[in-house]
Amino acid sequence: MKTSLKRIYTKDSIELVGLLYEPEAPAGQKSCQKVLSHIHGMEGNFYENAFLDAIAKTLTDNGIAFFAFNNRGCEAIKDLSKMVDGKKTLIRIGNAYEKFEESALDVAASIDFLEKEGFTEIHMAGHSLGCAKLAYYLSETNDGRVQSALFLSPSDMLGLVRANKERFASEIEAAAQMIAAGKGDQLMPNQVWDEYPISAATYLSLFGDDSKCGIFNFYDPADKLAALSKIHCPAIAIMGRKDDALTVPMDETMERFAKALANSPRVETNILGDANHGYDGYEQQLADAIRDWLVSFE
Repeated sequence: MKTSLKRIYTKDSIELVGLLYEPEAPAGQKSCQKVLSHIHGMEGNFYENAFLDAIAKTLTDNGIAFFAFNNRGCEAIKDLSKMVDGKKTLIRIGNAYEKFEESALDVAASIDFLEKEGFTEIHMAGHSLGCAKLAYYLSETNDGRVQSALFLSPSDMLGLVRANKERFASEIEAAAQMIAAGKGDQLMPNQVWDEYPISAATYLSLFGDDSKCGIFNFYDPADKLAALSKIHCPAIAIMGRKDDALTVPMDETMERFAKALANSPRVETNILGDANHGYDGYEQQLADAIRDWLVSFE
Protein backbone atom coordinates (compact mmCIF):
# COMPACT_ATOMS: atom_id res chain seq x y z
CA MET A 1 0.00 0.00 0.00
CA LYS A 2 1.01 3.60 -0.37
CA THR A 3 0.47 6.27 2.26
CA SER A 4 0.33 10.05 2.05
CA LEU A 5 -0.12 12.77 4.64
CA LYS A 6 -3.09 14.99 3.84
CA ARG A 7 -4.28 18.36 5.09
CA ILE A 8 -7.99 19.08 4.91
CA TYR A 9 -9.86 22.27 5.70
CA THR A 10 -13.19 22.82 7.39
CA LYS A 11 -15.72 25.48 6.46
CA ASP A 12 -14.62 27.48 9.50
CA SER A 13 -11.05 27.41 8.11
CA ILE A 14 -9.47 24.95 10.54
CA GLU A 15 -6.69 22.73 9.20
CA LEU A 16 -6.94 19.03 10.05
CA VAL A 17 -4.32 16.40 9.29
CA GLY A 18 -4.76 12.78 8.32
CA LEU A 19 -3.18 9.81 6.60
CA LEU A 20 -4.56 8.29 3.40
CA TYR A 21 -3.77 4.64 2.77
CA GLU A 22 -4.32 3.42 -0.80
CA PRO A 23 -3.77 0.14 -2.64
CA GLU A 24 -0.84 0.14 -5.02
CA ALA A 25 -1.70 1.06 -8.61
CA PRO A 26 0.19 1.77 -11.86
CA ALA A 27 1.56 5.31 -12.09
CA GLY A 28 -1.05 7.83 -13.07
CA GLN A 29 -3.97 5.53 -12.33
CA LYS A 30 -6.50 5.68 -9.50
CA SER A 31 -6.01 2.65 -7.27
CA CYS A 32 -9.65 2.27 -6.21
CA GLN A 33 -13.01 4.01 -5.91
CA LYS A 34 -14.04 2.75 -2.46
CA VAL A 35 -12.77 4.36 0.75
CA LEU A 36 -13.44 4.21 4.47
CA SER A 37 -12.95 7.40 6.49
CA HIS A 38 -12.36 7.07 10.24
CA ILE A 39 -13.40 9.48 13.03
CA HIS A 40 -11.36 8.94 16.20
CA GLY A 41 -12.73 9.07 19.73
CA MET A 42 -12.22 11.23 22.81
CA GLU A 43 -8.70 12.68 22.98
CA GLY A 44 -7.75 10.40 20.08
CA ASN A 45 -5.84 10.95 16.85
CA PHE A 46 -5.27 9.26 13.49
CA TYR A 47 -2.45 6.97 14.60
CA GLU A 48 -2.78 6.04 18.27
CA ASN A 49 -5.04 2.96 18.17
CA ALA A 50 -3.29 -0.20 17.02
CA PHE A 51 -6.42 -1.41 15.28
CA LEU A 52 -5.95 1.36 12.70
CA ASP A 53 -2.84 -0.44 11.40
CA ALA A 54 -4.76 -3.67 10.95
CA ILE A 55 -7.65 -1.89 9.21
CA ALA A 56 -5.31 -0.04 6.84
CA LYS A 57 -3.47 -3.18 5.75
CA THR A 58 -6.55 -5.37 5.49
CA LEU A 59 -8.53 -2.87 3.47
CA THR A 60 -5.75 -1.93 1.08
CA ASP A 61 -4.96 -5.62 0.56
CA ASN A 62 -8.55 -5.92 -0.60
CA GLY A 63 -8.54 -2.92 -2.93
CA ILE A 64 -10.13 -0.44 -0.50
CA ALA A 65 -8.61 2.87 0.61
CA PHE A 66 -8.58 4.06 4.22
CA PHE A 67 -8.43 7.62 5.54
CA ALA A 68 -7.79 8.30 9.24
CA PHE A 69 -7.78 11.96 10.22
CA ASN A 70 -7.62 14.19 13.27
CA ASN A 71 -10.79 16.05 14.17
CA ARG A 72 -10.78 19.22 16.27
CA GLY A 73 -11.19 17.13 19.41
CA CYS A 74 -7.84 15.40 18.92
CA GLU A 75 -5.69 14.88 22.01
CA ALA A 76 -6.31 16.63 25.33
CA ILE A 77 -5.36 20.17 24.33
CA LYS A 78 -4.26 20.88 20.78
CA ASP A 79 -3.18 23.99 18.90
CA LEU A 80 -4.64 23.87 15.40
CA SER A 81 -4.01 26.14 12.44
CA LYS A 82 -6.81 28.43 11.31
CA MET A 83 -7.02 31.10 8.64
CA VAL A 84 -8.20 34.40 10.11
CA ASP A 85 -8.45 37.44 7.82
CA GLY A 86 -6.18 35.75 5.33
CA LYS A 87 -3.49 34.92 7.88
CA LYS A 88 -2.69 31.58 9.47
CA THR A 89 -2.95 31.61 13.25
CA LEU A 90 -3.08 29.02 16.01
CA ILE A 91 -6.22 28.34 18.01
CA ARG A 92 -6.37 26.09 21.06
CA ILE A 93 -9.00 23.36 20.86
CA GLY A 94 -8.48 19.65 21.41
CA ASN A 95 -10.88 17.57 23.48
CA ALA A 96 -10.79 20.05 26.35
CA TYR A 97 -12.19 22.93 24.32
CA GLU A 98 -14.17 21.49 21.42
CA LYS A 99 -17.90 22.07 20.98
CA PHE A 100 -19.69 18.88 20.01
CA GLU A 101 -21.93 20.51 17.40
CA GLU A 102 -18.88 21.76 15.50
CA SER A 103 -17.76 18.17 14.91
CA ALA A 104 -20.12 18.12 11.92
CA LEU A 105 -17.78 20.56 10.17
CA ASP A 106 -14.91 18.07 10.53
CA VAL A 107 -16.92 15.15 9.19
CA ALA A 108 -18.09 17.22 6.22
CA ALA A 109 -14.51 18.31 5.49
CA SER A 110 -13.33 14.69 5.32
CA ILE A 111 -16.12 13.76 2.90
CA ASP A 112 -15.49 16.82 0.74
CA PHE A 113 -11.79 15.95 0.61
CA LEU A 114 -12.37 12.32 -0.38
CA GLU A 115 -14.86 13.36 -3.04
CA LYS A 116 -12.28 15.74 -4.52
CA GLU A 117 -9.73 12.92 -4.43
CA GLY A 118 -11.97 11.01 -6.84
CA PHE A 119 -13.49 8.42 -4.53
CA THR A 120 -17.02 7.58 -5.61
CA GLU A 121 -17.98 5.19 -2.79
CA ILE A 122 -17.42 6.76 0.62
CA HIS A 123 -18.07 4.88 3.87
CA MET A 124 -17.66 6.46 7.31
CA ALA A 125 -16.58 4.86 10.59
CA GLY A 126 -16.47 6.30 14.08
CA HIS A 127 -14.87 4.93 17.23
CA SER A 128 -16.20 5.70 20.73
CA LEU A 129 -17.11 9.42 20.82
CA GLY A 130 -16.47 9.39 17.07
CA CYS A 131 -19.63 7.28 16.73
CA ALA A 132 -21.72 10.07 18.23
CA LYS A 133 -20.06 12.58 15.91
CA LEU A 134 -20.82 10.43 12.88
CA ALA A 135 -24.41 9.78 13.92
CA TYR A 136 -24.97 13.46 14.68
CA TYR A 137 -23.66 14.47 11.25
CA LEU A 138 -25.81 11.94 9.41
CA SER A 139 -28.93 12.76 11.42
CA GLU A 140 -28.51 16.46 10.71
CA THR A 141 -27.50 16.31 7.04
CA ASN A 142 -28.70 13.00 5.58
CA ASP A 143 -25.61 13.29 3.35
CA GLY A 144 -26.25 10.96 0.43
CA ARG A 145 -22.53 10.70 -0.33
CA VAL A 146 -22.10 8.40 2.69
CA GLN A 147 -22.78 4.85 1.55
CA SER A 148 -22.74 3.30 5.01
CA ALA A 149 -21.94 4.04 8.65
CA LEU A 150 -19.78 1.84 10.87
CA PHE A 151 -20.11 2.40 14.62
CA LEU A 152 -17.12 0.92 16.46
CA SER A 153 -17.64 0.74 20.24
CA PRO A 154 -20.41 3.37 20.32
CA SER A 155 -20.25 5.03 23.75
CA ASP A 156 -23.15 6.12 25.91
CA MET A 157 -21.47 9.38 26.86
CA LEU A 158 -24.39 10.74 28.88
CA GLY A 159 -25.02 7.49 30.69
CA LEU A 160 -21.38 7.09 31.69
CA VAL A 161 -21.34 10.54 33.27
CA ARG A 162 -24.85 10.62 34.70
CA ALA A 163 -24.61 7.17 36.30
CA ASN A 164 -22.86 8.87 39.24
CA LYS A 165 -25.78 11.15 40.03
CA GLU A 166 -24.17 13.03 42.92
CA ARG A 167 -20.97 13.77 41.06
CA PHE A 168 -22.80 14.73 37.87
CA ALA A 169 -25.05 17.18 39.75
CA SER A 170 -21.98 18.79 41.30
CA GLU A 171 -20.11 19.02 38.00
CA ILE A 172 -23.00 20.38 35.97
CA GLU A 173 -23.59 23.07 38.59
CA ALA A 174 -19.91 23.97 38.63
CA ALA A 175 -19.85 24.26 34.82
CA ALA A 176 -22.93 26.49 34.82
CA GLN A 177 -21.46 28.75 37.51
CA MET A 178 -18.17 29.09 35.62
CA ILE A 179 -19.96 30.04 32.42
CA ALA A 180 -22.13 32.57 34.26
CA ALA A 181 -18.95 34.10 35.66
CA GLY A 182 -17.43 34.41 32.18
CA LYS A 183 -15.07 31.48 32.75
CA GLY A 184 -16.51 29.02 30.26
CA ASP A 185 -13.17 28.64 28.50
CA GLN A 186 -11.36 27.67 31.71
CA LEU A 187 -10.73 24.08 32.76
CA MET A 188 -13.02 22.62 35.40
CA PRO A 189 -11.59 21.53 38.78
CA ASN A 190 -12.40 17.87 38.10
CA GLN A 191 -11.51 15.88 35.01
CA VAL A 192 -14.15 13.76 33.30
CA TRP A 193 -13.86 10.25 34.78
CA ASP A 194 -10.70 11.59 36.50
CA GLU A 195 -8.98 11.26 33.14
CA TYR A 196 -9.95 13.98 30.66
CA PRO A 197 -9.37 17.70 31.35
CA ILE A 198 -12.33 19.72 30.11
CA SER A 199 -13.50 23.31 29.98
CA ALA A 200 -16.83 24.33 31.46
CA ALA A 201 -18.28 25.19 28.05
CA THR A 202 -17.21 21.86 26.59
CA TYR A 203 -18.62 19.99 29.58
CA LEU A 204 -22.06 21.47 28.93
CA SER A 205 -21.69 20.86 25.20
CA LEU A 206 -21.12 17.16 25.86
CA PHE A 207 -23.24 16.48 28.93
CA GLY A 208 -25.67 19.34 29.51
CA ASP A 209 -29.45 19.12 29.12
CA ASP A 210 -29.26 20.61 25.63
CA SER A 211 -26.37 18.40 24.52
CA LYS A 212 -26.53 16.82 21.07
CA CYS A 213 -23.98 14.22 22.16
CA GLY A 214 -26.40 11.78 23.80
CA ILE A 215 -26.94 9.82 20.59
CA PHE A 216 -26.42 6.43 22.24
CA ASN A 217 -28.19 7.11 25.54
CA PHE A 218 -28.77 3.44 26.39
CA TYR A 219 -28.63 4.20 30.13
CA ASP A 220 -32.04 5.89 29.95
CA PRO A 221 -34.65 3.23 29.02
CA ALA A 222 -37.12 5.96 28.05
CA ASP A 223 -34.80 7.50 25.45
CA LYS A 224 -35.98 6.52 21.96
CA LEU A 225 -32.58 7.37 20.43
CA ALA A 226 -34.32 9.66 17.97
CA ALA A 227 -31.16 10.80 16.18
CA LEU A 228 -30.49 7.25 15.01
CA SER A 229 -33.94 7.07 13.42
CA LYS A 230 -32.88 9.93 11.12
CA ILE A 231 -30.06 7.88 9.57
CA HIS A 232 -31.02 6.52 6.15
CA CYS A 233 -27.88 4.68 5.06
CA PRO A 234 -26.89 1.08 5.95
CA ALA A 235 -25.28 0.82 9.39
CA ILE A 236 -23.39 -1.66 11.52
CA ALA A 237 -22.33 -1.64 15.17
CA ILE A 238 -19.25 -3.60 16.25
CA MET A 239 -18.43 -4.08 19.94
CA GLY A 240 -16.80 -6.50 22.36
CA ARG A 241 -18.31 -7.87 25.54
CA LYS A 242 -15.53 -6.40 27.68
CA ASP A 243 -16.14 -2.86 26.48
CA ASP A 244 -15.85 -0.70 29.60
CA ALA A 245 -18.05 1.99 28.05
CA LEU A 246 -21.17 -0.16 28.33
CA THR A 247 -23.95 1.17 30.55
CA VAL A 248 -26.41 -1.69 29.93
CA PRO A 249 -25.74 -5.33 28.97
CA MET A 250 -24.31 -5.94 25.52
CA ASP A 251 -27.33 -7.74 24.13
CA GLU A 252 -29.63 -4.91 25.21
CA THR A 253 -27.24 -2.37 23.73
CA MET A 254 -27.24 -4.07 20.35
CA GLU A 255 -30.99 -4.65 20.40
CA ARG A 256 -31.76 -1.00 21.12
CA PHE A 257 -29.24 0.12 18.49
CA ALA A 258 -30.87 -1.99 15.78
CA LYS A 259 -34.39 -1.00 16.78
CA ALA A 260 -33.58 2.73 16.75
CA LEU A 261 -32.25 2.57 13.18
CA ALA A 262 -35.74 1.97 11.86
CA ASN A 263 -35.19 4.01 8.69
CA SER A 264 -31.91 2.40 7.69
CA PRO A 265 -32.28 -0.06 4.80
CA ARG A 266 -29.79 -2.45 6.39
CA VAL A 267 -28.69 -2.81 10.00
CA GLU A 268 -26.23 -5.33 11.41
CA THR A 269 -24.56 -5.90 14.76
CA ASN A 270 -21.36 -7.79 15.40
CA ILE A 271 -20.07 -8.83 18.83
CA LEU A 272 -16.33 -9.54 18.73
CA GLY A 273 -16.12 -11.94 21.64
CA ASP A 274 -14.42 -10.47 24.70
CA ALA A 275 -12.85 -7.51 22.92
CA ASN A 276 -12.48 -4.36 25.01
CA HIS A 277 -13.23 -0.78 24.01
CA GLY A 278 -9.99 -0.46 22.03
CA TYR A 279 -10.05 -4.01 20.59
CA ASP A 280 -6.72 -4.93 22.20
CA GLY A 281 -5.81 -8.38 20.91
CA TYR A 282 -8.76 -8.28 18.52
CA GLU A 283 -7.34 -5.83 15.99
CA GLN A 284 -7.36 -8.30 13.10
CA GLN A 285 -10.84 -9.60 13.91
CA LEU A 286 -12.09 -6.01 13.80
CA ALA A 287 -10.33 -5.36 10.51
CA ASP A 288 -11.79 -8.53 9.02
CA ALA A 289 -15.31 -7.59 10.14
CA ILE A 290 -14.95 -4.14 8.57
CA ARG A 291 -13.58 -5.65 5.35
CA ASP A 292 -16.48 -8.10 5.13
CA TRP A 293 -18.98 -5.28 5.58
CA LEU A 294 -17.38 -3.07 2.93
CA VAL A 295 -16.86 -5.87 0.41
CA SER A 296 -20.58 -6.63 0.60
CA PHE A 297 -21.23 -3.30 -1.16
CA GLU A 298 -20.45 -4.39 -4.70
